[in-house]
Amino acid sequence: MMAHNHSYKASVKKLAGSKIEIESEIPADEFAAEVKDALAEAVREFEVKGFRKGTAPEKLVKDKIGMDVILQDAARSAISHAYGHIIDAEKIDAIGRPEIVITKIAEGNPLGFKLMTAVVPEIKSLDYKSIAAKENKKEKSKIEVIDKEFAETLETVLKNYAQAMKLEKTPELTDELVKKFGEFSSADDFKKKLREQMLAEKEQKENEKRRLALIDALTSGVSIEIPDVIVESELERMISEMKNDVSRMGISWADYLKHLKKTEVEMKKDWNEAAKKRAILDLAIEYVAETEKISADPKKVSEEVAHIQEHHKDIDIERARTYFEHVLQNQAVFEFLEKQK
Repeated sequence: MMAHNHSYKASVKKLAGSKIEIESEIPADEFAAEVKDALAEAVREFEVKGFRKGTAPEKLVKDKIGMDVILQDAARSAISHAYGHIIDAEKIDAIGRPEIVITKIAEGNPLGFKLMTAVVPEIKSLDYKSIAAKENKKEKSKIEVIDKEFAETLETVLKNYAQAMKLEKTPELTDELVKKFGEFSSADDFKKKLREQMLAEKEQKENEKRRLALIDALTSGVSIEIPDVIVESELERMISEMKNDVSRMGISWADYLKHLKKTEVEMKKDWNEAAKKRAILDLAIEYVAETEKISADPKKVSEEVAHIQEHHKDIDIERARTYFEHVLQNQAVFEFLEKQK
């Protein structure tokens, strides 16, 4: 086997679509060692009539399999090994499987090859503080619960109760009735808490609306090409999230698609731009987090992991930890951005 300390000469060329091309060569002696290993493996695995498995002469195995096949096996192994060294040495943040083109292959010679791979796009600069400050300065909508909508909501609550209890008519709101709804001391107490809940829901919606506007502004400030492999990964995640939501509603995925009159492929096509936007947002958040040295609070992460463990004993702890680190870091970044003035 080849030794693990290498310094391969590689030329790296940037291509469109956040891809790069790496051109390199494996020295003849190292490739010869890989060919020897590939041949030894072929002898071990190949069955030749008249010989026990693994005992056939090398020449016979070579003739049966063909030297081209053995050279290709050796090339795959050698390039896979070299690729890891090259991306480490060149500090390449590669994603997905590289495309391999062998440019020169022969026994007793160096192995020449080219690799095309997608790389994580890099945000060179993003004036996130100014973008966030501009969004934060926008006038906030007045949040209030007007009497008419409060009366309508209260009426809906009473009608739903009547329907659930199979009553002939909608009941009056009394001190006795509200005690059946929960821990309320009186009808006035129930009304007060209902109004507070409605106000809190409106505030939450307003905050979500403002955050979405901030996300739009932030992603619009980034001009980078997102590789197809990232978009595809994001689409898979979006489909997976939707499948979970649909499953929780007790509907099968096939029935859901039938109802929409769409295939999964069509859905992915519709979501393509949204997937790109999500990918850009992830990179923008990561850029802010790295620049401002923002990370998830380890104590909060541990609390979230412990909480989910209580309900799902067989959960993968490391995956859960990584997930909550990501979620809480994103939350911390948005809290930072929403304080910009």
